[in-house]
Amino acid sequence: MNRSILKIVSVLITLAACVISCAPVFLILTGAITGKYELMEVLSGIWNEQGRTDFMLVPSFPTLWGFVELFLDKPEFYIVFWNSVKLTAAIVLGQIFFAVPAAWGFSRWHGAVSSLLYDLYVILMLLPFQVTMLSDYMVADYFAILDTHAAIILPAMYATFPVIIIYRSFQGIPEELYEACSLDNGGSWNMFWRIGVPLALPGIKAAALLSAIEYWNMIEQPLLFLKTPSLWPLSIYLPAVDSEHVPYIFVCSLMVLAPMVLLLFCGKDELRNGIGTLALKE
Repeated sequence: MNRSILKIVSVLITLAACVISCAPVFLILTGAITGKYELMEVLSGIWNEQGRTDFMLVPSFPTLWGFVELFLDKPEFYIVFWNSVKLTAAIVLGQIFFAVPAAWGFSRWHGAVSSLLYDLYVILMLLPFQVTMLSDYMVADYFAILDTHAAIILPAMYATFPVIIIYRSFQGIPEELYEACSLDNGGSWNMFWRIGVPLALPGIKAAALLSAIEYWNMIEQPLLFLKTPSLWPLSIYLPAVDSEHVPYIFVCSLMVLAPMVLLLFCGKDELRNGIGTLALKE
Protein backbone atom coordinates (compact mmCIF):
# COMPACT_ATOMS: atom_id res chain seq x y z
CA MET A 1 0.00 0.00 0.00
CA ASN A 2 2.75 2.40 0.94
CA ARG A 3 4.62 1.54 -2.24
CA SER A 4 1.53 2.23 -4.35
CA ILE A 5 1.01 5.61 -2.71
CA LEU A 6 4.69 6.45 -3.15
CA LYS A 7 4.52 5.47 -6.83
CA ILE A 8 1.42 7.61 -7.40
CA VAL A 9 3.04 10.59 -5.67
CA SER A 10 6.19 10.15 -7.76
CA VAL A 11 4.15 10.06 -10.97
CA LEU A 12 2.20 13.17 -9.98
CA ILE A 13 5.39 15.06 -9.11
CA THR A 14 6.93 14.03 -12.43
CA LEU A 15 3.83 15.13 -14.35
CA ALA A 16 3.77 18.45 -12.51
CA ALA A 17 7.43 19.03 -13.32
CA CYS A 18 6.77 18.22 -16.99
CA VAL A 19 3.83 20.63 -17.13
CA ILE A 20 5.87 23.43 -15.54
CA SER A 21 8.78 22.75 -17.91
CA CYS A 22 6.52 22.81 -20.97
CA ALA A 23 4.55 25.90 -19.87
CA PRO A 24 6.85 28.42 -21.64
CA VAL A 25 6.51 26.48 -24.90
CA PHE A 26 2.73 26.44 -24.55
CA LEU A 27 2.71 30.19 -23.91
CA ILE A 28 4.78 30.76 -27.05
CA LEU A 29 2.35 28.66 -29.10
CA THR A 30 -0.63 30.53 -27.64
CA GLY A 31 0.97 33.94 -28.16
CA ALA A 32 1.80 33.10 -31.78
CA ILE A 33 -1.91 32.77 -32.65
CA THR A 34 -3.15 35.68 -30.51
CA GLY A 35 -3.97 39.08 -31.97
CA LYS A 36 -1.86 42.17 -31.35
CA TYR A 37 -4.36 44.14 -29.27
CA GLU A 38 -5.28 41.17 -27.11
CA LEU A 39 -1.62 40.53 -26.38
CA MET A 40 -1.01 44.20 -25.63
CA GLU A 41 -3.87 44.13 -23.15
CA VAL A 42 -2.92 40.98 -21.24
CA LEU A 43 0.79 41.87 -21.24
CA SER A 44 0.30 45.53 -20.38
CA GLY A 45 2.18 45.10 -17.10
CA ILE A 46 5.34 44.29 -19.06
CA TRP A 47 5.09 47.12 -21.57
CA ASN A 48 4.05 49.75 -19.01
CA GLU A 49 6.39 48.38 -16.32
CA GLN A 50 3.53 48.50 -13.85
CA GLY A 51 0.23 46.81 -13.23
CA ARG A 52 -0.76 43.19 -13.63
CA THR A 53 0.37 40.83 -16.35
CA ASP A 54 -1.86 37.92 -17.34
CA PHE A 55 -1.81 35.34 -20.07
CA MET A 56 -4.68 33.47 -21.65
CA LEU A 57 -4.73 29.71 -22.10
CA VAL A 58 -6.75 30.07 -25.30
CA PRO A 59 -6.94 33.35 -27.27
CA SER A 60 -10.36 34.94 -27.63
CA PHE A 61 -9.81 35.67 -31.31
CA PRO A 62 -7.14 33.34 -32.77
CA THR A 63 -5.29 34.66 -35.78
CA LEU A 64 -2.39 33.65 -38.03
CA TRP A 65 -1.50 37.23 -38.89
CA GLY A 66 1.80 36.95 -37.03
CA PHE A 67 2.90 34.14 -39.38
CA VAL A 68 1.81 36.15 -42.41
CA GLU A 69 3.82 39.13 -41.18
CA LEU A 70 6.87 36.97 -40.50
CA PHE A 71 6.97 35.10 -43.80
CA LEU A 72 5.71 37.82 -46.16
CA ASP A 73 6.48 41.22 -44.61
CA LYS A 74 9.81 40.60 -42.86
CA PRO A 75 12.52 39.70 -45.37
CA GLU A 76 15.16 40.31 -42.70
CA PHE A 77 13.89 37.17 -40.94
CA TYR A 78 15.22 35.00 -43.76
CA ILE A 79 18.61 36.71 -43.54
CA VAL A 80 19.05 36.10 -39.82
CA PHE A 81 17.58 32.59 -40.08
CA TRP A 82 20.12 31.51 -42.68
CA ASN A 83 22.84 33.26 -40.70
CA SER A 84 21.97 30.95 -37.79
CA VAL A 85 21.97 27.92 -40.07
CA LYS A 86 25.31 28.92 -41.58
CA LEU A 87 26.99 29.54 -38.22
CA THR A 88 25.65 26.40 -36.58
CA ALA A 89 26.41 24.09 -39.52
CA ALA A 90 29.94 25.46 -40.02
CA ILE A 91 30.75 25.18 -36.31
CA VAL A 92 29.41 21.63 -35.95
CA LEU A 93 31.16 20.37 -39.10
CA GLY A 94 34.41 22.01 -38.01
CA GLN A 95 34.15 20.56 -34.52
CA ILE A 96 33.62 17.03 -35.84
CA PHE A 97 36.50 17.44 -38.31
CA PHE A 98 38.93 18.35 -35.52
CA ALA A 99 37.39 16.56 -32.52
CA VAL A 100 37.25 13.04 -33.96
CA PRO A 101 41.02 12.77 -34.71
CA ALA A 102 41.85 14.49 -31.41
CA ALA A 103 39.65 12.10 -29.43
CA TRP A 104 41.16 9.15 -31.31
CA GLY A 105 44.65 10.35 -30.44
CA PHE A 106 43.79 10.62 -26.75
CA SER A 107 42.26 7.13 -26.75
CA ARG A 108 45.27 5.47 -28.43
CA TRP A 109 48.14 7.55 -27.03
CA HIS A 110 48.76 6.61 -23.40
CA GLY A 111 51.32 8.33 -21.24
CA ALA A 112 52.00 11.22 -18.92
CA VAL A 113 51.91 13.84 -21.68
CA SER A 114 48.61 12.50 -23.02
CA SER A 115 47.05 12.54 -19.54
CA LEU A 116 48.26 16.08 -18.98
CA LEU A 117 46.80 17.29 -22.27
CA TYR A 118 43.52 15.54 -21.56
CA ASP A 119 43.30 17.19 -18.12
CA LEU A 120 43.96 20.52 -19.82
CA TYR A 121 41.09 19.82 -22.24
CA VAL A 122 38.77 19.11 -19.31
CA ILE A 123 39.79 22.38 -17.62
CA LEU A 124 39.19 24.33 -20.84
CA MET A 125 35.81 22.67 -21.21
CA LEU A 126 34.81 23.88 -17.75
CA LEU A 127 35.77 27.49 -18.48
CA PRO A 128 32.76 29.64 -19.46
CA PHE A 129 32.94 31.91 -22.48
CA GLN A 130 33.12 34.96 -20.21
CA VAL A 131 36.57 33.84 -19.04
CA THR A 132 38.04 33.52 -22.54
CA MET A 133 36.03 36.38 -24.03
CA LEU A 134 38.80 38.99 -23.88
CA SER A 135 41.47 36.72 -25.33
CA ASP A 136 39.14 35.63 -28.14
CA TYR A 137 38.38 39.25 -28.94
CA MET A 138 42.06 40.18 -29.02
CA VAL A 139 42.89 37.28 -31.35
CA ALA A 140 39.99 38.14 -33.66
CA ASP A 141 41.09 41.77 -33.72
CA TYR A 142 44.69 40.77 -34.50
CA PHE A 143 43.59 38.68 -37.50
CA ALA A 144 41.12 41.40 -38.61
CA ILE A 145 38.09 39.13 -38.58
CA LEU A 146 35.93 41.15 -36.19
CA ASP A 147 32.38 41.76 -37.44
CA THR A 148 32.56 38.63 -39.61
CA HIS A 149 31.16 35.16 -39.08
CA ALA A 150 34.71 33.81 -39.02
CA ALA A 151 35.22 35.46 -35.62
CA ILE A 152 32.56 33.13 -34.22
CA ILE A 153 33.15 30.01 -36.31
CA LEU A 154 36.93 29.64 -36.00
CA PRO A 155 37.22 29.65 -32.17
CA ALA A 156 34.15 27.42 -31.79
CA MET A 157 35.54 24.80 -34.18
CA TYR A 158 38.21 23.94 -31.63
CA ALA A 159 35.86 23.53 -28.66
CA THR A 160 36.91 20.81 -26.22
CA PHE A 161 33.48 19.49 -25.26
CA PRO A 162 32.99 17.29 -28.39
CA VAL A 163 36.47 15.85 -27.87
CA ILE A 164 35.55 14.67 -24.36
CA ILE A 165 32.30 13.04 -25.54
CA ILE A 166 33.87 11.29 -28.53
CA TYR A 167 36.92 10.25 -26.50
CA ARG A 168 34.70 8.29 -24.11
CA SER A 169 33.16 6.51 -27.12
CA PHE A 170 36.58 5.49 -28.40
CA GLN A 171 37.54 4.34 -24.91
CA GLY A 172 34.53 2.01 -24.82
CA ILE A 173 35.77 -0.01 -27.81
CA PRO A 174 37.30 -3.35 -26.67
CA GLU A 175 41.04 -3.53 -27.11
CA GLU A 176 40.68 -7.02 -28.62
CA LEU A 177 39.20 -5.49 -31.78
CA TYR A 178 42.28 -3.35 -32.28
CA GLU A 179 44.52 -6.35 -31.72
CA ALA A 180 42.57 -8.40 -34.25
CA CYS A 181 42.86 -5.59 -36.78
CA SER A 182 46.60 -5.31 -36.23
CA LEU A 183 47.00 -9.07 -36.75
CA ASP A 184 45.12 -8.67 -40.01
CA ASN A 185 47.83 -6.26 -41.17
CA GLY A 186 45.65 -3.28 -40.46
CA GLY A 187 47.55 -0.09 -39.78
CA SER A 188 46.50 2.81 -37.60
CA TRP A 189 44.56 4.42 -40.43
CA ASN A 190 42.55 1.25 -41.06
CA MET A 191 41.85 0.85 -37.35
CA PHE A 192 40.62 4.43 -37.23
CA TRP A 193 38.25 4.15 -40.21
CA ARG A 194 37.19 0.49 -40.01
CA ILE A 195 36.85 0.11 -36.23
CA GLY A 196 37.13 3.40 -34.37
CA VAL A 197 34.78 5.68 -36.31
CA PRO A 198 31.97 3.13 -36.96
CA LEU A 199 31.84 1.95 -33.34
CA ALA A 200 32.15 5.48 -31.93
CA LEU A 201 29.52 6.86 -34.31
CA PRO A 202 26.79 7.15 -31.61
CA GLY A 203 29.09 9.36 -29.51
CA ILE A 204 30.03 11.43 -32.59
CA LYS A 205 26.36 12.00 -33.44
CA ALA A 206 25.54 12.89 -29.84
CA ALA A 207 28.39 15.42 -29.72
CA ALA A 208 27.24 16.98 -33.00
CA LEU A 209 23.65 17.20 -31.79
CA LEU A 210 24.57 18.84 -28.47
CA SER A 211 26.87 21.31 -30.23
CA ALA A 212 24.14 22.22 -32.72
CA ILE A 213 21.73 23.01 -29.88
CA GLU A 214 24.34 25.05 -28.01
CA TYR A 215 25.44 27.20 -30.93
CA TRP A 216 21.97 27.68 -32.38
CA ASN A 217 21.10 29.51 -29.16
CA MET A 218 24.39 31.33 -28.60
CA ILE A 219 24.14 34.96 -27.52
CA GLU A 220 27.44 36.19 -26.06
CA GLN A 221 29.59 35.45 -29.12
CA PRO A 222 27.43 37.30 -31.67
CA LEU A 223 26.93 40.20 -29.28
CA LEU A 224 30.68 40.56 -28.86
CA PHE A 225 31.94 39.93 -32.39
CA LEU A 226 29.12 41.09 -34.70
CA LYS A 227 28.14 44.74 -35.02
CA THR A 228 26.41 44.67 -38.42
CA PRO A 229 22.71 43.67 -38.04
CA SER A 230 22.70 41.80 -41.35
CA LEU A 231 25.20 39.34 -39.85
CA TRP A 232 23.17 38.61 -36.72
CA PRO A 233 21.73 35.16 -36.02
CA LEU A 234 18.18 34.62 -34.82
CA SER A 235 19.20 34.55 -31.16
CA ILE A 236 20.37 38.19 -31.41
CA TYR A 237 17.71 39.43 -33.81
CA LEU A 238 14.80 38.35 -31.61
CA PRO A 239 15.51 40.68 -28.63
CA ALA A 240 15.81 43.60 -31.07
CA VAL A 241 12.14 43.33 -32.07
CA ASP A 242 10.17 46.17 -30.48
CA SER A 243 6.97 45.89 -28.45
CA GLU A 244 4.85 47.25 -31.30
CA HIS A 245 5.08 43.86 -33.01
CA VAL A 246 4.09 41.59 -30.13
CA PRO A 247 2.64 38.69 -32.20
CA TYR A 248 5.72 38.83 -34.39
CA ILE A 249 7.88 38.30 -31.27
CA PHE A 250 6.01 35.13 -30.36
CA VAL A 251 6.02 33.78 -33.91
CA CYS A 252 9.72 34.51 -34.26
CA SER A 253 10.35 32.78 -30.92
CA LEU A 254 8.48 29.76 -32.24
CA MET A 255 10.64 29.74 -35.35
CA VAL A 256 13.77 29.80 -33.17
CA LEU A 257 12.47 26.91 -31.10
CA ALA A 258 11.05 24.70 -33.86
CA PRO A 259 14.29 23.60 -35.62
CA MET A 260 15.91 22.45 -32.37
CA VAL A 261 12.76 20.64 -31.23
CA LEU A 262 12.67 18.84 -34.58
CA LEU A 263 16.37 18.06 -34.32
CA LEU A 264 15.98 16.65 -30.81
CA PHE A 265 12.97 14.61 -31.86
CA CYS A 266 14.85 13.10 -34.80
CA GLY A 267 18.07 12.61 -32.83
CA LYS A 268 16.74 11.28 -29.52
CA ASP A 269 18.00 7.78 -30.32
CA GLU A 270 21.48 9.14 -31.08
CA LEU A 271 21.53 10.97 -27.75
CA ARG A 272 20.38 7.89 -25.87
CA ASN A 273 22.86 5.61 -27.63
CA GLY A 274 25.72 8.10 -27.50
CA ILE A 275 25.48 9.52 -23.99
CA GLY A 276 23.41 6.86 -22.22
CA THR A 277 25.81 4.15 -23.32
CA LEU A 278 28.73 6.11 -21.89
CA ALA A 279 27.03 6.26 -18.51
CA LEU A 280 26.49 2.53 -18.55
CA LYS A 281 30.14 1.89 -19.41
CA GLU A 282 31.26 3.97 -16.47
